[in-house]
Amino acid sequence: MNSNKRWADMINAQPMFDVLSLANKREKEGNYLARMEIGDTPGFKNSIINRILEETSQEPHRYSPSKGEPFLIDVLFAKQWGQFSKDVYDISVAPANFLIMAALAAVTSPGDTVLIPDPGFPTYKLACEFLGLKTLTYSLYPNKSYTFPSLGLSEFSSNSLPKVIIINNPSNPLGIAFDGKQVLEAINSLVQAGVEVVIDETYINLVYDSTDPFIPIDNAIRIRTFSKEHCAPGLRVGYALANHYYSDTISNFISLTISCVPKFIQIAVAEYLSTDESALFLQSVIKEMKQRHELLFNTLPNNAMLTKPNSAFYAMIETGEAEKSFEFFMEKNVATCPGSKFGPAAKSALRISIAGKSETLSKDFKMLLDAYDQWVSN
Repeated sequence: MNSNKRWADMINAQPMFDVLSLANKREKEGNYLARMEIGDTPGFKNSIINRILEETSQEPHRYSPSKGEPFLIDVLFAKQWGQFSKDVYDISVAPANFLIMAALAAVTSPGDTVLIPDPGFPTYKLACEFLGLKTLTYSLYPNKSYTFPSLGLSEFSSNSLPKVIIINNPSNPLGIAFDGKQVLEAINSLVQAGVEVVIDETYINLVYDSTDPFIPIDNAIRIRTFSKEHCAPGLRVGYALANHYYSDTISNFISLTISCVPKFIQIAVAEYLSTDESALFLQSVIKEMKQRHELLFNTLPNNAMLTKPNSAFYAMIETGEAEKSFEFFMEKNVATCPGSKFGPAAKSALRISIAGKSETLSKDFKMLLDAYDQWVSN
């Protein structure tokens, strides 16, 4: 790490929130916007968690253990990671975005190299920059085959072997779920060489075909979130599974920074996940998102998307030039996010989120199509 740098120089914001601010400003000026710029979920109301939160919020607002409420951790082992033994693994509860940095801090030293996807969620690179880590990238876009790229030892010299590889499956921004066993085959030589693996599984329960994205690797750090699959991103509840040593480091980082996730929210999430209603809600989200993807595919021309998503909330629209097309679409009141914000591999595309309001979805897709047609005809 460069000793001449200030900490302030190494703290950078997620670019999607800059785009969010631009969209909000344009809306406040009186424009109707097709809101597709960020992975928010205004199209899904989870009245069940709202009801439970109202009840648990009446309890005294006490501290929780930094690792998380034991009740919630027990539920997560039962509902999310039942195949992992508590004798070997533990779970830490915090916002998933924060857990990315905490996971990297648990397995690296300053100056280590981290292999990250391109395109990939911006926090991977931003967290590495803050922690004084070097980055190498592997390309995922465009990818029509749903095949994860082979990453063998031959691609690295003994001096350049990464300390960690981050796998995001399903992928944000691509919306593609890769087969987990195929991913393991693609990176197995790195795993055998001792490269640590951090798996961002945020959208693992939001897959719309028969693909099984679970990667069967022992001793990886796995990050999931309540917020996306149950459409409550503002609750900021994510969780990381890791061996006891790494989990203790992650929980110490939580203690040092945010102290703990509010207790009443953790208890509400635990109670909610213990109900049959939570599974039914998730199935309703999957059903709706399948329909939304089909509507999107039927709305846009075939050449508009180089990849056909099978998971998550996202799609990549090929425009040839991310930044200029982003500005053009915004002028047409269609809020997107430049693909370049996720890495150079997507500099010719826009990422859209299709989790917006149900009542305006058809109108928003029509506005997207009109903006796209005008862009390509220029």
